[in-house]
This record gives sequence, C-alpha cells and structure tokens, in this order.
Amino acid sequence: MRIYVRPRLFGTRNLGVFRDAIRWASATAENSYDGLKCGVEIHLQLDTKTKLFSNSRTSFQATPNEHVSYFDLALPGSQPILNKHAVLLALKAATALNCKIHRRSMFDRKHYFYADQPAGYQITQYYHAIASDGILWLQRRDGISSRDKLGVRITQLQIEQDTGKSVYEIDSDKSYIDFNRTNHPLIEIVTAPDMKTPQEAAAFVHKLQILMKHLGVSTGEFQSGAIRVDVNVSTNGGKRCEIKNLASINDIIYSIRAEYNRQLNQVSQGRTIESVTLGWDGHNISVQREKEGSLEYRYIPDPELPPLLLSEDIIRKTRDNQPKLPDELIDELTAAPHGLNLANAQTLLSYGLVDYYYASYKILEEAEIKGKNAANWIINDILGIVSAGEEKLLPSIVTPSRLTDLIIAQKQKTITKIIAMNVIKYFLQNQADHRVTAEVIDQYQLTAMADGNILETICSNVLEEHSDLVELVVSGKKPSAIKFFLGMVMKNGMGRFNPQDSEATLKRILMAQHPEYANSQK
Repeated sequence: MRIYVRPRLFGTRNLGVFRDAIRWASATAENSYDGLKCGVEIHLQLDTKTKLFSNSRTSFQATPNEHVSYFDLALPGSQPILNKHAVLLALKAATALNCKIHRRSMFDRKHYFYADQPAGYQITQYYHAIASDGILWLQRRDGISSRDKLGVRITQLQIEQDTGKSVYEIDSDKSYIDFNRTNHPLIEIVTAPDMKTPQEAAAFVHKLQILMKHLGVSTGEFQSGAIRVDVNVSTNGGKRCEIKNLASINDIIYSIRAEYNRQLNQVSQGRTIESVTLGWDGHNISVQREKEGSLEYRYIPDPELPPLLLSEDIIRKTRDNQPKLPDELIDELTAAPHGLNLANAQTLLSYGLVDYYYASYKILEEAEIKGKNAANWIINDILGIVSAGEEKLLPSIVTPSRLTDLIIAQKQKTITKIIAMNVIKYFLQNQADHRVTAEVIDQYQLTAMADGNILETICSNVLEEHSDLVELVVSGKKPSAIKFFLGMVMKNGMGRFNPQDSEATLKRILMAQHPEYANSQK
C-alpha cells in the first residue's frame, strides 16, 4: 500500500484554527519573547495550467508520474521553455507586495543532490531576482497585538521550480518518487527578520495566503502543499537557525516558541548557538544538519536560459490592472452601507466571495430588502452546507440572481430556509439544470405535496408517537409542547412544509381528537 505524505490541514476554510492560534499567542506575555527575531521564507506554487519550463500539466490529482515531460526528468537534450503566465503571476505578487520590479533578472542553478531533484540542481533566481525591497503591512485586525502596525520587509521575490515528492510505503523501507510536482512554478518570498513574536510570524503568513489567493496567484493551501514555510529564528542578536517545511499556522507558532526556548536554554548553559537547519514533528524541535551556505550550493548562472527582460509597459499594465487589495475591501465591507463585522468581512474575503456578496447585495437593495441579508446567508447558511472547494462554484452555479430569488422567497414566507438550502444543494449537484429558481422551488413544493394527505399523515404520526406530551398539551399543563410537535413535523418533512400550515394542521388534529383542547383554543 502506498500513501502520499501531505501536510496537516490548514487553509482558508479553517479560519477558526487561525483565530484560536492567534488567541493563544495573544494570551502569552509579549515580554516572554524578548530578543526574538523571526524572518520567513515562503514557497508559493503559482496557479498555472502548465509547468515552469515545460508544457506538462500542473495537476496533483493525477496518477503518480502521469504529467511528466523529458525536461522534468532532466533527460539529455531537453531544453527549458519559460512559462510566460508564471512570470505574469510573479509580477502580480511583486506589485501587491510593493516590491521594486527589476526589468532584467536571471536564472541560476542551485546544485544539490536529492532523489526528487533529477537534474542535480534547481533552477532559481539567486543573484538577480525578478523583484526585491517590498513590504507587507500588518494591522491589529490581522492578528498582531504588541503594536498597532508592523511593516514586514520583503527582501527578495524570485521565480523558481519545484521538486518532486517522496512517497513512502507503510511498514516498508521502500520509497518512491512522484515527479508530477517537479518543475511546477514557484515564487519564493524572503522577508527581513522583522517579526518579534510567533504571533506576528503567523499573522504575516496568513495575510500573505489571503492576498495571494485573492489575486489568483496561488491557492495558498497548506494541505495541498501550495504554500510551504521555513522560519529563521534568532535570539538576542545571535546566529539564526532555520526551521524547515512548516505545514500549518499552528506549526509556525509552536515551532518558533520551541526554538526560542531551545536557544535560551543553550545560552543559559554557556553553549554557543550554532547556525543549523531544524525539523519540527508537531511536538519537538530537532537538529537535522548544519545550515548550508551559498558555497555548498555552487550557484552558477543557467547557461540555457537567457536573461528575463521586462518592458516598462508590462510593469505599468500590471500596476494599473491591480484589483482592490484585501485591506481596502475589509475597510469597505466593515463601513457603511454594508456594516459587516470584521469576522464576516474576513470570511467573505478568505473564500473569494466578496464580488458574489456585492452582486447579491445590489439585487436585494433594488428589491427593497436589506442587502446585508446576503452576507448572513452566504456565511451562516451556505458555507455550512457546501463541501470544501465547492464555495468557488457558488458565483457561477448558485448565481447572485438565484441566491436572491431564494432570499426574497423566504422573506415573503413562500418557502422555508430548509427548502432554500435544499434548492442550493440541488443546483450544486445538478449544474446542467439551467431552470429558473422558481421552477426548482415549485418542484420541491410539488414533491412535498404530491400526496394530498402527506402533511396530515406526518402530523398524526408525530402526535401518536408522543401521546404522553399530547395529554399535557390538551390539559393545558404544557401548552408550549406544540412547538416540539412542530419541530418534529418539520424534521420528518425535511423542511418542505410551511411552518404556519404545519402548526395549523397539528392544532386541527388535536381539536378533532380532543374536544377539551378545542374549547381551550376558543
């Protein structure tokens, strides 16, 4: 049996995990990290259809080694062909991070031997990167607490290729290499050591995730390996140690905390902090090897790739076409006329549903219904019933028009909320059905009432099953139990019946069977 080693789950779908982690960090005294400095190196897979230097597809759902070209395997004679879309995505990222974009950059070879690197080197941009000298600003709402604002400097943003992935057999010493990921386009973002707490490092990574997903640069998902994080940690001006391949926000926070304590213990025992590469297993820090330097990697310019030259026109168009960034959208959503709370605004942004909300808001306002209802439905109801990944289908399948039809119908009490959710599920499961919303609603209503006696049958069954409660209702000892009966009817009818009709039917049956109850209702 083969298994694929995947990082532990943390993505934008799990905002609660991030908030819990930040809550923990906020509860930790800030002065307990005196002298701590953190910088991060983030590898982001670019969201392209083909690889960086070949025409192989970038698909990770495929059979191992299905999408592999001659160049991916470094076969003799194969030549690299640069993916222009990857360059444009790197430009979008650099622009959003306020980087200085270099019109001339170059590709280098970083030499090291590992089984998942068939060429014996990785193509990257070590000496002349595409961008540098940027900044990403963090605010308190991003999860920092020790200061009102923090500008994390981006020292370099470079384009490079990904490696393959090791696959291990359970209870075996055998391992395999899946080269589907090899040569996938990446950008590496390197920061200055501007973060002084684990909380700040986590907040930076999370904000970068949301920014890159918002721009369409990367999915930014930990669970698929679309983002991989290394953290550099130093204390009191000492040598920095690097924690490799952190796979979640929690891993970032807890590993920094553990490494900070390790370094303090080393110093308290009179030992010198050596610059080492570290591993984190979710519980403990371990030293893996001495930290490599540029000499060990023997960087050289790639002789098969000419300099990457960018025109001023391309750089200008990238800047001019930049959409509103997350901070601006959060400000809009939390201000009038929308007035959403911060958590809801961040949720819409994280799921990429801001435009979906805006379109639905406009339709509701034109129908003289409070547009804010759209946010409540999307966040509190719809996201609770869709599967992970399905939320991206909402704008095209459950269109703003379809969504607002359901909201309006529910406000007018012609359908229940449960029917509305069932219709949404139906649309997602039957994407080829292009009928208008009203027709699908009618289908559910007709299905529910196909047997003219179905509601009465359900009501009678509920009353029969709970005869002890019926006596309490009829005697007047517990009249509120009628609400319990109503809940059972709605459950058994899967929400297809109007609550008012259901309650009226329950009372009619009770009056017919118990004259004393009829008298009490007069």
